[in-house]
Amino acid sequence: MEIYDVIIVGCGSAGIGAGIEFEKSKCNIKYLILEGRDRIGGRSFTDMTTFGAEIPVDLGAHYICHHQENNFLFKNFLRSDKDFIESDVYDGSIMKIFDRNGTAISDEIILKSTEIVDGLMRFIRANANLDQDVSIQDLIHSKLEGISDEQVRNLVNLFLAYTELHEGSDLNQISALSFGRGEADLEETDLSIENGLGNVVKQIADKYQLPIKLHSIVTNIDISNDFVCVKTKDQQIYKCKYVLITIPLGCLKTKTIQFHPELPRWKQDAIEQMGFSLLNKVYLQFSNIFWEKHLRRITVLDERFKFYYCLPEYSMLALYISGSIARQLENLTDEQMINEIVHSLRRIYPQITQPTKWLITRWSQDPFSFGSYSSFHRGNTIETLEDLSKNTHQGKIHWAGEHTNFNGCIGYVDSGFESGFREGKALLSKLQL
Repeated sequence: MEIYDVIIVGCGSAGIGAGIEFEKSKCNIKYLILEGRDRIGGRSFTDMTTFGAEIPVDLGAHYICHHQENNFLFKNFLRSDKDFIESDVYDGSIMKIFDRNGTAISDEIILKSTEIVDGLMRFIRANANLDQDVSIQDLIHSKLEGISDEQVRNLVNLFLAYTELHEGSDLNQISALSFGRGEADLEETDLSIENGLGNVVKQIADKYQLPIKLHSIVTNIDISNDFVCVKTKDQQIYKCKYVLITIPLGCLKTKTIQFHPELPRWKQDAIEQMGFSLLNKVYLQFSNIFWEKHLRRITVLDERFKFYYCLPEYSMLALYISGSIARQLENLTDEQMINEIVHSLRRIYPQITQPTKWLITRWSQDPFSFGSYSSFHRGNTIETLEDLSKNTHQGKIHWAGEHTNFNGCIGYVDSGFESGFREGKALLSKLQL
């Protein structure tokens, strides 16, 4: 049987990053990337089928969120004059915020509410040295209750929901102690890519001509002998010196791979404890544009459907839903969800018609991710990430993925690449190539 130097499990950005390190080394390393899906990219995928090749939509990651000059993604995509920076900062010229009855909220109330939210954010960061971690919700609860104006309080909660959207988690889950550490002191600037971030990731992988085997669902890894034995669902067996695990944290939590011997307790604890989020998207295409054509964002004081991104060039709206609400809504059928969304929007735009096409993600039900990306939940620290990144089984099993990027940002595509580069270098060093 053929013996590989390294088997990489998973062909998302982390697996691709490790493969790039091997290719750049110009060494005669024998490696293979096993990917369970019928495509590469993992949670970075641009759909060009549902609405046609001229309307690419990202099902998962969409933004290059840290586009400093040394960012790997930023250096490896072709810029377009249609790329733009997305911002949650209110701008009345391209954004509108409506109350539950469909009435536009005044700029005066919005300004007052944003000032309160800015104060709350300063308060959260000022309490970063708490003796005991609490959730953001618990930390600011009394301050929220102290807002006497109901409309202002509702709007403050809406703006706080931007944090929930960013983290993919509810405020009662997000750590106050570790809040903001997932950015690694990098400036967050969401660069929207015209042709889709998933396409960028695919182009990068194609450029390096990585050895990838699709439809290879790894189910068992046996480390009890001299060589590591990797077994797939279709009964294929691969032997290697080292394995690099890059599958999402959600798959680790669900234990989609069985290890023999099993993972050490400290590794299992880190997997169980680290927060894993959910962010879903609903793309809606209509026969006509019933909203104001100049708008880029429509935001609604609604319990379930708050954040709409306008794509007038495609007669489309993209709705983002996160956390526990996203998880609840995954149990609805497409038709049920679409009808609820249309009913909600009709309070604002009575002339709305039923969408002609739609696409709905359900990432928590995806068997190759079981969610979206990692997030610092209450009790999580940088040490949790370090444990997720540490080798196991006498160094034969290495770990990468956005959830292991302890010395950088987490939760992003660039986080995955960085972790893959890290482990690729470490494995090359071990192989003395």
